[in-house]
Amino acid sequence: MNIVELRDCEVNRGLAYVLGLIFPLYKTKTVFSKDFVLGCVNHNLNMVTQNDLTAHFQSVYRLLENTFPKGTAPQIRANKTNEYSISSKAGFSVLIEKCGNTDESCLEILSQKVSEISAAALNVRQEFVKGCFDGRSSWDTTYRLLALDVDRDYIRQDLILSIMDSVDVSYNINRREHNHPKNDQIRMKKDSVNNFLNTIGMYSVCRFNIISRALQNS
Repeated sequence: MNIVELRDCEVNRGLAYVLGLIFPLYKTKTVFSKDFVLGCVNHNLNMVTQNDLTAHFQSVYRLLENTFPKGTAPQIRANKTNEYSISSKAGFSVLIEKCGNTDESCLEILSQKVSEISAAALNVRQEFVKGCFDGRSSWDTTYRLLALDVDRDYIRQDLILSIMDSVDVSYNINRREHNHPKNDQIRMKKDSVNNFLNTIGMYSVCRFNIISRALQNS
């Protein structure tokens, strides 16, 4: 799939999940001489097992195969092999080819599709939120909350937050100074995380287990 095809793609659960992976932190990478927009699933190497990664990959693969027309689903690749490296983290990534589009035009298309998701059925909006936290969220052991890094783009942040509001997931937003070296964050406290896991959930076995254990011990 490329970014132009994504623009014309029907909004469904699979597309919503993919955009949830991509939209909070916009990343691109050149792989095999082609430029891609990335939706990454990242784990620290010492925090995840191969069985957990395989189960997660299979869940996402089945979702895309069941929701995109045959042969049109985005590519899913391991983050690192002997041939290429998308990310130094353990995991996998969904790839959308840029096809020569600028980052500005890619973000415009992504934002338009997320706006369409915001008006879609409840299960589609839930899948978007699942994608956001399924790929790169982390449990903050100091403050005991689930944190998601997001780009310092308030219009895009507000679009994510509006969808979270619409599926009854509570949060707070940490918007740092513009020159701060760290990303802004969307954060869920314990009660909100419980609600999120019970009503929306995660495909990531590893993240689900880490968060569940942390909630039990907090």
